[in-house]
Amino acid sequence: MHWVGFDVGKAFRWVCVLDEEGEVVLSRRVAAKEERIEEALSEVSGFGEPDERVVGIDILGGPATLLEAILLERGERVRYVSGTAVNKLGEAYAGGENKSDPRDAFVIADRLRFRWRSLPKVAARREHLAELRVLVGYRRDLVQEQVRRTTRLRAMLAEVFPGMESSLDWRKEGPLLAVTKVATPAAARRLGEARLARWLKARGALKAASLAERIVSAAKSQKREMPAAEVKAALVAEIASEVLRTRDRLRELDARLEALVETDPGGEVVRSLPGMGLVLTAEFLADRLAAAAGIVPVSRSSGSVSYQRRERRGNRILKRIFYRSAFSAISCHEPSQAYYRRKRSEGKTAQQAVIALARRRVNVLWAMLRDGVVYEDRATAAA
Repeated sequence: MHWVGFDVGKAFRWVCVLDEEGEVVLSRRVAAKEERIEEALSEVSGFGEPDERVVGIDILGGPATLLEAILLERGERVRYVSGTAVNKLGEAYAGGENKSDPRDAFVIADRLRFRWRSLPKVAARREHLAELRVLVGYRRDLVQEQVRRTTRLRAMLAEVFPGMESSLDWRKEGPLLAVTKVATPAAARRLGEARLARWLKARGALKAASLAERIVSAAKSQKREMPAAEVKAALVAEIASEVLRTRDRLRELDARLEALVETDPGGEVVRSLPGMGLVLTAEFLADRLAAAAGIVPVSRSSGSVSYQRRERRGNRILKRIFYRSAFSAISCHEPSQAYYRRKRSEGKTAQQAVIALARRRVNVLWAMLRDGVVYEDRATAAA
């Protein structure tokens, strides 16, 4: 057997091949180009057939996407060795070697030599899962930017028209529409309540008359104009327009995610778990490192005894998914509420109780996926 470690970087990779005794038989830099990767793998193939070696990589997706595709097309057995494990073991393996790329590739290969059967397999991603992964990542970035935009908008509006900023619900589209038209007290007073209401209604704002009344009332209560009010108002209107466009884009993305989740065999199962809405389900399905979060049991052995257990280390995205879904379930699912209250009565803090519920839900979802069944409360199932 031979063990092949690829340390993945943006500009190049480093490949290291170990024989059965752990001796280095190949170690070199590989440019991040298709033909160079093919050349390196042709060298690797000189060490026997694909079933006589295992290949390890420390990154999934991103800069490793091309390498993954080539390895899998060539029939290689590929395993994932987490970058965290590589970093922790690096200095111990290489005794403080300064060049991290050869060292990390060696660590990956040697990690395979001892534990390759317990490491997560890397498999070809189905088209809909690849699309899910891209879209949920993009959606996450849009949401984060949306939060930053809204914060900037409110901070700037508070410097110009504080009465409007403090009196409206900025989660709704009506106030965002209104601020694209009137972002200073003077502008609101000039337009007037009736014309502002008609303008808002024509653009689909809910309760346009009530919204216009509140804005103009706030404008009449503020007599002073703030410094640079017109410039700030123009920027507020621009930011509000961006927020509204992003909301439309998020709705389009959610419609596409809905269609993709419906095509996945596990989509209905995952989404049936209380607290797992569309977005969390899509994020879960898109992340193929379920074993790292403890969703899939991994094999372990000690002497002649073999067993399975859930991995204690975790993928941060999946941990976040389970924490958020547990938090959501507390507000809408009675058994989850009861479990949370029990943990609180045992002396756990609110955060600890949510984490305990999230861990419990890991077991529940793993059993659901294993058996291919949707969630049912025990009382409902018994009835």
